[in-house]
Amino acid sequence: MRERWTEEQAWEWYKKRPWVMGINYVPSITLHGIELWQEDTYPEVIESVRREFELMEGIGLNGVRMFLPFSVWYYDREKFLDRMEGFLEELAERGITMMPVIFNDCVEFGRPAEITPQKSHGWQKYDIGHHGGHKDNPFTGEQKKVGWCLWDEPEWRSVQEEYLTALLKRFGKDERIYAWDLWNEPGNSNRHDMSIPYLKRVFSLARDLDPIQPLTAGVWSYPEDYGISEKADVEPIQRLALDESDIITFHQYEKFERVKRTVAQLKKEGRPMMNTEWLNRVQDNFIQDNLPFFYEEGIGSYSWGLVAGKSQHFLPWDELWNHRELPLNRWQHDLFDTFYTPYDEEELKLMRKFGGKNEKIPE
Repeated sequence: MRERWTEEQAWEWYKKRPWVMGINYVPSITLHGIELWQEDTYPEVIESVRREFELMEGIGLNGVRMFLPFSVWYYDREKFLDRMEGFLEELAERGITMMPVIFNDCVEFGRPAEITPQKSHGWQKYDIGHHGGHKDNPFTGEQKKVGWCLWDEPEWRSVQEEYLTALLKRFGKDERIYAWDLWNEPGNSNRHDMSIPYLKRVFSLARDLDPIQPLTAGVWSYPEDYGISEKADVEPIQRLALDESDIITFHQYEKFERVKRTVAQLKKEGRPMMNTEWLNRVQDNFIQDNLPFFYEEGIGSYSWGLVAGKSQHFLPWDELWNHRELPLNRWQHDLFDTFYTPYDEEELKLMRKFGGKNEKIPE
C-alpha cells in the first residue's frame, strides 16, 4: 500500500509543475456536466465545449476541476471511461490538466424514495432562477435536514468502490490528471462526521491503487477564529481530510482578509496548497484580490465557472436571497455570458497576466 506522501515528496512533485490557474468547469449547455458524459448528447456537447476551450486558452487557463457523474459510469462503464479518455486528450492538446472530483458531501437534503441512480439520457430538466439549476439544491441554507449520499447505503458501498477503482486503474498513471479530489466538501449538507468512515476507506483504497498523482480532499468551513486562535481547528472530518491529503486543498469564498487568515493557518500543514473553489463577487470575494495573492504565495487556483449556462452558477446561492443587504445584482461565479461576452474585462486582463502555462511555481 502506498503511504501518504511526506512533505518533501509533495513539494518535489509540486515544484516540477507549472503554477495552476484553473477553473471549476461545467459546460454551459449542460446541467452539472451530465450531458457531456452521456452517449447520446456527448457529440453535440463536445462541439460547444471546443468553443469554450478557446475561451480558456485565451485567458491562459491550464487546469479544470470537474465533478464526474457516478450515474453515467454505472450504466456505461467502459464507454464512460472512453469518453473521458477523449476529453482528456482534447484538454491535453491545449495544455490543460484535469482534477476530477469523485465523491461529494455537498448534496441535496433527505433520502430519496428511489435510491438507485436513474439512467440519464437526453437534455436534463432544470429550473430557472436557482443556483445549481434545481429548486431543491444544497444551497438553500437548510438546517434541519441532513444530506444523503449512496455511501449511506451498505449495499451500494462496494459499487462505489468499483467506481473509484475503475477510474484509478484507467487513469492513475496518466499525466493528464493533475490530482484526484477524492471527496468534495466532507461534512457539508449538515452531514458533519457521517462520512468519516467512508473518507477513510476511499483514501485507503486509492492508495492501494498506487496512482502517480496526489490524493486530496478539501477543507471548506472554518470557525470564526480560524487563523487567529492557535486552538481553532476545522471539524473532525475536515481535520481527517487534511491529515490524509498529499497536498492541501481548500475552498474559500469569503472576504479577502478571511482568505488570508485561512491561508496563514493552512500553511502550518507544511504542504503545497491549492484553493480549489473560490470567486463569490456577491460576498466580496474577487479575482482582483485573490489571484495575485495566490500567485505570489504559490497557491494553485481553481475559481468557479467559465460561461453562464443551465446550471446558473452566476446566480447567488439560494440562501443569499434572504440577505437583501448584499449586492445581489453581481454575478456570483462565471466569467462570460452565453454570448461569450466577458462579465468584467478587467478580470480577464488580470487572468491573462498571471496565466502563463509554463511559468514555474513562485518560490
